[in-house]
Amino acid sequence: MLQAALEAFAAEGRLVPLDDIARRAGVGAGTVYRNFPTKEALFTAVITDRFESIIEEARSLAGADDPGERFYGFLMWVVERAMFNHAICEALALEEGIKAFAAGVEEEFNEALDALLRRAQAAGDVRADVDLRDVRALMAGCVVTERLRRADGPPGRMTALACDALRPSAVTKVRDESPPPSRNESRCEVCGTPLAAARTGRPARFCGAACRQKAHRRRSAATKSG
Repeated sequence: MLQAALEAFAAEGRLVPLDDIARRAGVGAGTVYRNFPTKEALFTAVITDRFESIIEEARSLAGADDPGERFYGFLMWVVERAMFNHAICEALALEEGIKAFAAGVEEEFNEALDALLRRAQAAGDVRADVDLRDVRALMAGCVVTERLRRADGPPGRMTALACDALRPSAVTKVRDESPPPSRNESRCEVCGTPLAAARTGRPARFCGAACRQKAHRRRSAATKSG
C-alpha cells in the first residue's frame, strides 16, 4: 500500500482519491482505511519516508569540505527529486499549520537544511540576509519553474539562476512602495511625518500637539544644559 501511495502521490499530489490508491495496490478501499484512517495519515506516512532519506543526505554533507558548493548541490538535488514527485514538492510548500510530516520529521529537515545554510554563510558563499524560510520557498518555487522550462531548456538552469541570487555578489533590495517626497513637501521636525501644505500663514513645523510638546521639552533641556 505504501508503495502504491508513493507512486500515486508522486504522480498526482495530495488530491489523488484514496480509492485510486487502493486500486493501484490491488486491495479494497476498506483495507486502506483500516491501516490509514484518513488520506492525510497516508500522505504523512509517505512523505515522512521520503524526507527521512533527504534528511540523511543533508546530514551526510554537514561536515564536508566546500560548504557552499555542498549547500547549492543539495538544493539542486532536492529540486530535481521533487520535479518528478508532487508529494515532495507539496510538502516543501505547505503552509504553516498543515501537518504533512510525522512528529519531529519536519523539524529534523529544517535543522539539517539550516545547518548546511549556516555553514555556507560562515564560509562566505551565501548572503547573510538569507534565512531558512527563504530557502524553503525558493526550493518550492524552483520546482515550478523547472517544470515550465524543462521542455526547451537544460535541466537545472532555473535552479542555478535562483541559487545565484543567494550568493553574496547578488544585490536584492526590497522595493519601497511609498511615493517619493515632492520637492516642496515639509515634514514634522520631530517624527518626520509629511505635513499638509498650509494654505495661509506660516507653514506647520509639527504634525500635532505631541510632537510640538516634545520639541518644546528638547529646547528647554538644551537651554538648561547650556
